[in-house]
Amino acid sequence: MRRRSFLAATGSALAAATAGCNAVGERLTGTGSEQTEGPVTVETLDAPGSTAGRATVPDEGRVTCVEFFATTCSVCASQMSVLGEAYVRLDADVQFLSVTSEPVGLTVSRSEVASWWADHDGAWPVAVDDGTALSRRYDATSVPTVVVVDPDGTVAWSHTGRTTAARILDAIRSARAGGES
Repeated sequence: MRRRSFLAATGSALAAATAGCNAVGERLTGTGSEQTEGPVTVETLDAPGSTAGRATVPDEGRVTCVEFFATTCSVCASQMSVLGEAYVRLDADVQFLSVTSEPVGLTVSRSEVASWWADHDGAWPVAVDDGTALSRRYDATSVPTVVVVDPDGTVAWSHTGRTTAARILDAIRSARAGGES
C-alpha cells in the first residue's frame, strides 16, 4: 500500500513539474481558498546573487517584488533578462526575489535550481516555496507571475505571463508612492 501511495504522489509531482508555463493551479497551490495571511518565510538558495538562508516575504515596510517561476518553463527562462533589467535599476530599499514552487527535492534538486539560475543569468535572491505557502498567499497559480507588494503588505500589482522591465518598474514606483503613479 505504501508503494502505491508513493507512486501516486510521485506521478502527481512529475505532472505538476512538467506543466511548465501552464496553469499549475490546484496541483501546486491548492484551490486558492487556502490563501495564507501575513508574511511567509522561504528558503533562499546559494546561487549567483543569492545566499543560502531564509527570507520573509513581504519584508515589512519595504516594497516587495516577487516573481514565481519554474525551471521547466520556457517563458520563465525568457523573462530572466527582463527581471535582470528591472533588478539593476532598483534601489536597495526594494525587496526583490524570484521563487520556485516546484517540488524541490522530488523532481528537481536545489543544486539543479541553482544551476538553472546561473545558466539564465540570475543575479538576485532566489528561493524555494516549500509547501507553496507563498504561492497561496499571492494566488500565483501560473508561472511566470510577478507580484508587487506595497510597504503596508497590500498587493499593488500582479501579472501572469510575459511583461516588461518598464512595467515592473512602474508598478514598483506606484507601490512606493502609495498607488499614485
